[in-house]
Amino acid sequence: MSTHGMETIGGVEVYAPTGEVGTEPRKLAPRIRTLRGKRIALLDNCKEFADQVLKGVAEVLRRDYGVGEVRFWRKGYPAKGAPFIKELAASCDAAINGVGH
Repeated sequence: MSTHGMETIGGVEVYAPTGEVGTEPRKLAPRIRTLRGKRIALLDNCKEFADQVLKGVAEVLRRDYGVGEVRFWRKGYPAKGAPFIKELAASCDAAINGVGH
């Protein structure tokens, strides 16, 4: 094995993406005490059936937990970030990310 994350395997140099992670620990957001009357964002990440799963989640949130407002958001592609994430965060009390199957 050479330096800088490169490793020779079978005569081929391959980048080995290992090492230290350069992030600082952060505190989690405080939990909501109740869902009654809250604004919930449901983020569809465009994976198969995520939209159907989130529709069911919205129905249960309204019916069983008294959620005041449910707003759906849809990303353009699962592997990319949501360009509207700041707007989403400002418009809700909590968010649920749907991953499909």
